Amino acid sequence: MRLQLAGVGSDKQPGMAHCGEPGCTLARRLWRRVCWWNGAIGLHGLRYCAPQCFEQALRKSFIRAEHAGAAARPVQHRIPLGLLMLSRGQLTNRQLRSALDAQRESGRYRLGEWLETLGFATEQQVTAALGAQWSCPVVVTRIRPDPACIPLLPYRLLEHYRMLPLQFVPRTRTLYLAFSHGINYRVLHAIEQILECRANPCLVAPSAWDEAMQQITRDRGLGDFLFEGWRDVPEMARITCSYVLKLGADDVRVAGVEGHIWARLAAGREFIHLLFRCCLADESLPSAESGPMRLRVVG
Repeated sequence: MRLQLAGVGSDKQPGMAHCGEPGCTLARRLWRRVCWWNGAIGLHGLRYCAPQCFEQALRKSFIRAEHAGAAARPVQHRIPLGLLMLSRGQLTNRQLRSALDAQRESGRYRLGEWLETLGFATEQQVTAALGAQWSCPVVVTRIRPDPACIPLLPYRLLEHYRMLPLQFVPRTRTLYLAFSHGINYRVLHAIEQILECRANPCLVAPSAWDEAMQQITRDRGLGDFLFEGWRDVPEMARITCSYVLKLGADDVRVAGVEGHIWARLAAGREFIHLLFRCCLADESLPSAESGPMRLRVVG
């Protein structure tokens, strides 16, 4: 299913002046003359004369995205959340120690969640402290994402990083996003790469995010596809190329996001998302002798 969003996408239909693949050969250019190929499919602004050239360029983009999307180290804030709330007079030393002990013993949940569970702080207090910690605005009211913005990002990235696109301003090409647990700057960078925009983050209370996400889950379409368990770059490139030919896409952009590779295929103002997710570290991977891993597709 194709998605359409006014104000986002490319209306350009540039002619094919030359091929962007350095290894392009005369045989490929001759192949283009006798076989169907629109000669206008672009990858990050470069155009390709034949599917083979395009697929070869895709492989290189996937390799770069794979390295760029490696898991980042957890952000270390100058002032931990507990000490920040302690300095604001919202916690006592005893309450903070109790919450830290509970977090350490369980090995689960964030400190803010334990503070709320133990009744030492409200959700609003924790969210406000997170906003000060991340130096970003906090939305204190219920959030109402613009429905036209929702298809801009893959649904499963919204779930995984607990974020929501709130508004897109075409004039300045600015996308406003809300996070519920903290800002992920690698995700923001990938979004800016894919959409060629500026991504501005803010924080919202987890309950507000949950409420908005429930509505999105009910109303979402089928504009993105998830491929689980990838490990073979050529196979990912072949899958992407097949979708490009099927949809008649004229522009493709690729970015890596912490264990995911995200490809956005656009045909004018219409687009779909392909999301490749790697295996978890504790899952067994087949050996190199067993051949490429088969991908499980989740629509």
